[in-house]
Amino acid sequence: MRRTLVLATILGAVWVAVAAADGGGPSPGPTWGSPGVVDRAHSVRYVALTAGSRNTMVAAVSTRDGNVVRWVYLRGSYGIPAVAWDWSMGGLARNGRRLVLVSGPGARWTRFVVVHPRTLRVRSQMKLRGAWAFDALSPDGSVMYLIQYRGRPYAVNQSYAVRAYNLDTHRLYTRAIVDRREPDEKMTGQPVTRVEGGAGVWAYTLYSRTGKRPFVHALDTAHRRAFCVDLPWRNSAKWINLVKMRVRGSELLLRRNGKVITRVDRKTFEVRS
Repeated sequence: MRRTLVLATILGAVWVAVAAADGGGPSPGPTWGSPGVVDRAHSVRYVALTAGSRNTMVAAVSTRDGNVVRWVYLRGSYGIPAVAWDWSMGGLARNGRRLVLVSGPGARWTRFVVVHPRTLRVRSQMKLRGAWAFDALSPDGSVMYLIQYRGRPYAVNQSYAVRAYNLDTHRLYTRAIVDRREPDEKMTGQPVTRVEGGAGVWAYTLYSRTGKRPFVHALDTAHRRAFCVDLPWRNSAKWINLVKMRVRGSELLLRRNGKVITRVDRKTFEVRS
């Protein structure tokens, strides 16, 4: 009877829960309920649900019939990480061997839990001093990319750093991930949308900035390097949220209302409008 009630509770919550995050800033943060994150086969959706005031239920839900395949309770409040404000989701390694959940960035510590998607058993737990947010995973799930806040979490246009954490050795790499062409330029802005390319190696994120032109952050998750591609758009604040990205061959296409407005060469990062 208890099992039936638990399943009914999950099924009732999965499709009505709204992703939750605060304000603005370089990361939407953790989410609870829909949409969750879907595996490569589009067969299973992973969602986090609040279980009481301080605990979390992680559920694997079949996308075919909505049945809960498996679930686990975690102590503490953790969510599936959103990586852009259009609710592009992250946290699931492309090889399907790691699922990362994150707490909201607190004043003193940010906590992470890594579970195995096929069993939902906890693989590892870690905490970092200060305010951090999830950004991306390498395709094999061995390296986790994080956003380290350099100011108050979710403050608009604050500066931040992209860092790398080795999930195999539990080591935070010392140096921030920066565009070596412009190592001293501070990263600011809000992530509008995200798309992957190169078998999940590249994470392309469109960022908007108040009073400045937007840019694409191209993160090579396999080699711990990044490139910032400035875009030529002026006065884009009113429509930038309509822009979607698509990888096609050697190009990154940025489109508005279905029309290509900018092309970025994925090798040279040359911008063509």
